Amino acid sequence: MGKTVVFFPEGAFGPTNNCVGIGEVLRRRGHRVVFVVEESFAGTLEERGFEERLMRLAPPPEEPEKPGQFWKDFIRDTAPVFRKSTFEQLGEFIAPTWQALLDGARYVDERLVEIFDELQPDAIVEDNVCCFPAILASGRPWVRIVSCNPLELKDPELPPPYGGLPMDDRSEWDAYREEYRRVIAAMQADFSEFCVGRGAPPLPEGEMIHASDWLNLYLYPREVDYPRSCRSGRPGTTSSRAFAPRTPIGSGRPSSPMRMGR
Repeated sequence: MGKTVVFFPEGAFGPTNNCVGIGEVLRRRGHRVVFVVEESFAGTLEERGFEERLMRLAPPPEEPEKPGQFWKDFIRDTAPVFRKSTFEQLGEFIAPTWQALLDGARYVDERLVEIFDELQPDAIVEDNVCCFPAILASGRPWVRIVSCNPLELKDPELPPPYGGLPMDDRSEWDAYREEYRRVIAAMQADFSEFCVGRGAPPLPEGEMIHASDWLNLYLYPREVDYPRSCRSGRPGTTSSRAFAPRTPIGSGRPSSPMRMGR
């Protein structure tokens, strides 16, 4: 008997297409696949033969919007920041970006609860960079896909994410990590408290999202990935202390991030 799998990608074509590829395989195998998408994407997945459930990450605008319009406008408005140093970008781009993402997660959480209660999915698959507490609070198996930035999968021998710092010069790595922690500390703590209030576990220190207890998919092929120091020792997988999940619910076994090559 087929299962119901809900996909919840970030509101952009990259993560959505990641999920479409997996969803098409599941559908061919007889499973019901439902996409949770922003209203601006309405009909996009239906054209591919999938069910849709619509949501919003912010109040509706006065004028109709195109898919991903919020982030198109955000990048346009913050583009001048990229002429500044990496460290200046932390406060003027990275922090506002995180704040916009977290605000969206807060706004949509009740709607996600409604969707999951209606669909009663057997699994939820997300490709996002911040936590959506309704996923964890649902108590259902869930999968985290990592596709935004390969440095989301932390490694002590690699530069910190978001900074564009070089591999062959570590002189600013520690300073950048420290400044990043300082810049996001208050919003991270506040969002972690929100997650707990909505029925999810607290966030790991310095993180905006949890690793899944069930399955973590890492989409960067080894051929184009960074040379990593942390390996699981099993073909097709990559592990990292920072990405290691908590003890899996009911399994008694740890789950490793799985690499899906293309």
